[in-house]
Amino acid sequence: MKRSSAKLLVGLIMIGLLFQVGTWSVEAQESSIVRSIEVKGNTFIDTETIKASILKTKVNQPAVEQQILDDLRSIYDLGYFQDATASFEPAVAGVQVVFHVVENPVVKEIAFSGMSGIPFRDYQKTMKTQTGFILNIHDLWEDLYGLREWIATEHGYFARIADLEADTDGRISVVLAQTVFKDVVIEGNEKTKDFVIERELSFEPGDPVNIQQVDQSLRRLLMLGYFDEIGRDFSEEDDPDETVLTINLTERKTGSATFGVSYSSSDRLLGFVEAADENFLGRGQKVNATARFGKRLQEYELGFYEPYIDKSGTSLGLNLYRRSRPLSVTSKETDELLDAKRTTNGGDLTLGRPFGEFTRGRLTLRLENTIYDLPEEAIKETFDDYRNRTVGFGVNTNTSDHPFNPTEGYRNDIYLELGTRLLGGDMQYAKLRLEHSRYFEIHDGGWVLALRGLGGRLLGGDLGDQGQEAFTIGGADTLRGYPYGGFKDKGEKRGSLVGDHMLVMNAELRIPVLEKVTGVLFTDWGTTWDKNESMGFTDLANSFGLGVRLDTPLGLLRLDYGWGKNEEDERKGQFYFGIGQMF
Repeated sequence: MKRSSAKLLVGLIMIGLLFQVGTWSVEAQESSIVRSIEVKGNTFIDTETIKASILKTKVNQPAVEQQILDDLRSIYDLGYFQDATASFEPAVAGVQVVFHVVENPVVKEIAFSGMSGIPFRDYQKTMKTQTGFILNIHDLWEDLYGLREWIATEHGYFARIADLEADTDGRISVVLAQTVFKDVVIEGNEKTKDFVIERELSFEPGDPVNIQQVDQSLRRLLMLGYFDEIGRDFSEEDDPDETVLTINLTERKTGSATFGVSYSSSDRLLGFVEAADENFLGRGQKVNATARFGKRLQEYELGFYEPYIDKSGTSLGLNLYRRSRPLSVTSKETDELLDAKRTTNGGDLTLGRPFGEFTRGRLTLRLENTIYDLPEEAIKETFDDYRNRTVGFGVNTNTSDHPFNPTEGYRNDIYLELGTRLLGGDMQYAKLRLEHSRYFEIHDGGWVLALRGLGGRLLGGDLGDQGQEAFTIGGADTLRGYPYGGFKDKGEKRGSLVGDHMLVMNAELRIPVLEKVTGVLFTDWGTTWDKNESMGFTDLANSFGLGVRLDTPLGLLRLDYGWGKNEEDERKGQFYFGIGQMF
């Protein structure tokens, strides 16, 4: 009998708690012989399909009650029926066993509720249960089990089936309940303030649990560089729709103070003092102070960075510096080279702003004054003091998976700098700098191939009579094996690595050696050229070498030895020391 308003207890049926067996309509004896088997009540399900599930009751065999019950269960287990019973009808020298079935309704509608913003139609296309076809309880159970996994995998939410109803007209209603955060607990941060961590989280107690948002937030925490390890745990609460997230942190040392001496052929003997903290007072601010001093070189720099000057993540950076470097000038009388000095005093102010999960934009204002200290007998016409005022616009994208040792993802940086005569500037120009780095894990043991392309181009204007603002490559950060700025072979341009345009390509194979030690094999290629010159790939200077990366309490130390070429076009090695990865 059809009851259009009746509700089927589908939820109970799916887990096998509801099983209805019909009663005998005729008394049967164990000795009754089955002469035929019939199926009645089916409209959509083929009779042969049903008979194929009747395995124990057989023609010309005695009718055994337990065997018929087992066959009723087999029919019911097909999933297409609300009810299955059996009866006997008289037959010649035996009985006819009739299996009566009541089919499930044809599915007319599947409705999901309890969660907003989830495109359930996308999942319905993949379901075994489809409108226009008879309902199969087992298929529906598989679909609902897969629904939870699909919601978690594709959309990140934790959910459970809170209620399930189906009526005899074929309307199925699925009610979902989302898991929410009962609390968020932070553990392990001894130095870092809670608010520094909490502002990187895109959720709070009471919000629905979204595992994608959780992992994105933990990635942001990792990319701060304050932590060696970050873990997460979800608790099981008395309320199945609540959980407590515990974030477990292992802090790394972010402050350092070093001093010492160094020597290079260009700068001679230098003393240096450096102090920095990437997480000053645990507030997420960065401070640094550096002094390098010697007979030929003096550099002083002071920097400060605040990542959040408002709740939206606007950052502020400020740097002040004084740099005095030696240079050689020509005597008016003897054409001999004389020692001179160039001093630059300046600073820059940078405002940054996030544009999405992985991208930030920045605006930089830089002011510099450069003064030349020349001997009286030097030719001074080409060494005029100058002031430089620039405005820069940059966009940075970083999808890599680690701040110090990335194994996948990429980093992009685009920076346009405009020299202006506003605020007393002496030069007008526009130059563009592009950088792209990409990381590939090529071996399960953590072997990583890191690639970088770096390009620069003068778009218009002039970079100064002496190329003061020109692109300069060479040294530890661009072209290992060559001095910064290259060399000039007997006064000719051929050996110089300073120009209006630049191109640099780097490749590193990073191989783990010990827990905090990584070996590196590298090759660097690069050149510069002026706007009135052409460039061919045969003009690229090249080097190769090896190095080691040491993850120490002072930070990631970089030690490289690169073989480039000298003025005589012969291979010559140079040693380099730095902090952090080259790219």
